[in-house]
Amino acid sequence: MQETILKPNLQNNTVYYSLSSYLKNRFGTRVQRITLEANLDCPNRDGKKAFGGCTFCTADGSSAGAFDINDPISKQLEDGIKLFSKRFGANKFISYLQSFTNTYAPIDKLKEIYDDAISHPDVVVLAIGTRPDCLSDEILDLIETYKEKVEIWLDIGLQTVHDKTLDFINRAHTQDDFFDALQRAKKRNLIVCAHTIFGLPGETKEMFHETMQKLADSPVDAVKIHQLLVLEKTKIEKQYSEGLFKALELEEYINLVCDFLEMLSPKVVIHRLFAEAKPGELIAPKWAEQDSGKRNKQQILRMIEAELIKRGTRQGSKFLA
Repeated sequence: MQETILKPNLQNNTVYYSLSSYLKNRFGTRVQRITLEANLDCPNRDGKKAFGGCTFCTADGSSAGAFDINDPISKQLEDGIKLFSKRFGANKFISYLQSFTNTYAPIDKLKEIYDDAISHPDVVVLAIGTRPDCLSDEILDLIETYKEKVEIWLDIGLQTVHDKTLDFINRAHTQDDFFDALQRAKKRNLIVCAHTIFGLPGETKEMFHETMQKLADSPVDAVKIHQLLVLEKTKIEKQYSEGLFKALELEEYINLVCDFLEMLSPKVVIHRLFAEAKPGELIAPKWAEQDSGKRNKQQILRMIEAELIKRGTRQGSKFLA
């Protein structure tokens, strides 16, 4: 089942290789993501490596909102398929284990979780959100066994290549952990989506560009690009209120995203171009409020596309193979 990322189609004025384009090319139909909650933890929360979790993360692991988290995964999946089949007419689905670290458990527990997450015949992708320091060879070997059943995506949080920043935000791993996990995953021909955050405290434009370049030079298959969201009841909210850093302005962020897209290979799939908060949680940046009536997701995406068109560039314009 597992295949490498398909050749991108950047025709018809398309300026980046979107996830929707990839899914359409790959499966030939609408594919809908269903967020599932496995109720696992993280080693920087439970004391194995640190306490408190990432400074930007909420108590629920910044979950995008699974169905009833107390239900078994198979029930969450069934409920999601029923809802999205009716709402969107979808007939193929992505099982997305998003919040916390979905490789942080004994092997037998992980196998039970993954089996349940692909238990419906219309699931075509298993996406596993995790940290680079929670991907032992034993765990990667287990994940590899699912390649013949569904497509596997490993969503690995890097955020930045600067260890000083990683320490400050309490990630409790290093950039070396990420690139080591990436190389071992690619040896097994697993599809890897790297997560990165622009606007982390203390980082400069030059530091953002260093993260961009190292990812562009790596064998990642996909990326999720986020701006830092300052959310209520997080440690980073306190740091923001104390004036320790400023949130990125929208124009700054759009320019950084376009810089990154220009550096990336046109074969890298863009899963996300900016982050969204649940209603009522966002402190900053205010331009990211999706319920404000001023901007919405599609408007911001159009602004990014417009900037690339203005520059006369597109994804991969500055990529050096």
